[in-house]
Amino acid sequence: MKKVIKNNYKFILGMILGLVISVSSVYAVEAYIESNKVSYDNSKSNGSYKEVQSSIDELYERSGIHKEKWIDKTLNGADPVLKDPLIPVEIKPNGDVYYANLNSEWYNYSEKRWANAVILVDNPSNKNYVVGDHILEDDIESYFVWIPRYQYKIWNLANTEEYTFAQDTNVFTNEDYETSPVHILGNTRIIEIKFGDVNATPKMSESDAKLNEYYTHPAFTLGEKDLNGIWVGKFETGYKGAQDTVSAQVNSEAPTSIIIKPDVYSWRYISAKNAFMTAYNYKTNSNNHNNNLDPHMLKNIEYGAIAYLSHSKYGLGGEININNASDFKTGYSSAPNTIQNKAVGEVAESTDKTITQPWNTEIGYLASATGNISGVYDLSGGTYEFVAAYFANDTLNNEFKNYDIYIDKYNSNNTNNSYINRILGDATGEMGPFYQYYDGDDGKNRFHSTWYSDRAYFVTSKTPWFGRGGQAIDGILAGQFYFSPNDGAENYFRGFRIALAPTN
Repeated sequence: MKKVIKNNYKFILGMILGLVISVSSVYAVEAYIESNKVSYDNSKSNGSYKEVQSSIDELYERSGIHKEKWIDKTLNGADPVLKDPLIPVEIKPNGDVYYANLNSEWYNYSEKRWANAVILVDNPSNKNYVVGDHILEDDIESYFVWIPRYQYKIWNLANTEEYTFAQDTNVFTNEDYETSPVHILGNTRIIEIKFGDVNATPKMSESDAKLNEYYTHPAFTLGEKDLNGIWVGKFETGYKGAQDTVSAQVNSEAPTSIIIKPDVYSWRYISAKNAFMTAYNYKTNSNNHNNNLDPHMLKNIEYGAIAYLSHSKYGLGGEININNASDFKTGYSSAPNTIQNKAVGEVAESTDKTITQPWNTEIGYLASATGNISGVYDLSGGTYEFVAAYFANDTLNNEFKNYDIYIDKYNSNNTNNSYINRILGDATGEMGPFYQYYDGDDGKNRFHSTWYSDRAYFVTSKTPWFGRGGQAIDGILAGQFYFSPNDGAENYFRGFRIALAPTN
């Protein structure tokens, strides 16, 4: 490659000098670069290619002639919104991260390659990363994945008349799984999705929703803002600097301690309130909210948007593997034939590869929302995730009165099966019909959805906060459609995830 660049150096310079005169030169330069990029080896290059590319980029900027950014036509305008300090990246199958070229195909949702971005640490080893650079893992503070604005085809409005709630007193052990109600009466389907920009798909209310028609997912409306999409933490939130599970158990509001990366200890033993405020104040210089990124704790409807997209043709389209690492490390995936068919799962230290494997392996990809390295991880198992959603009552309403748009509020009949009180799109009530039966080795009588038998308990006045995904030990109860209530207090298995909502 060095020889090709050297022999054609005068040709390239001529093309650059002609850039300000002829638009045709623009396309000629681009065609030349693209034709030679195929054989370019970043690890062996002396930097000549990068220098030429940088010179061309600079002349484009000075000339006022702008190259076209990559647009994924499938998204119908719902392409990623990048605001400082987000850096667009491409992640190789082995986990290596490269600064993405916005003018090339750095994501493609038709191919289940979701857009990724990172935020660097405050003092990275390289303060001047440019397009094509390998970004060192130690320089990355957090990973995010773009969930584009979309409509989905409603398959279940979950009205009272349409609910089927049944009980079965039989005990279904591991050996009986094939004949259990959840297996026989499974109600999963590929969720039909159409992406669309703000103008094409304005916000809708639930009263507009009709069975078998498309409905704009409510996750893409935040207060008065109609969003092109949201960035969500690629992994559960970790605690910066934690060296073991105990040191990641911190119940305080500490936004500077956030780290969102693979193979770190999930931040646990934090209350819902402290998790909420920590996420809300991420990347701020004071107590003022960062309006550029609009960070917040992931809402229940936002979790639902990820879950639905994961179960579409643009995602994995099936059940996401559980993160069964007992040390609560992020980005792990259960090995085959270990826990997916058990009610109470088999867990392992994250170093035990016979039971659990990391994110950048063939098994690890199965714990991603896409089935490859570009998706969202830890949606099943790992740490039980608080989401910003609660049973509405005067105490909580008053406590969070200044943050209404960042919290989903629910009504309830004070029973764990009040599924009718769901918010359309939150991946709770729509996952019916629901069943109650004894299951697994421990023989407990539990509520289940018919989507992979995931645990299905609604919020009540005594347990007002929603939690999602389950934890490492939950086995078949865990999953991207798991939901259950909690009291909002700190607990050793409870953590949280962050979302960003920048606008154009």
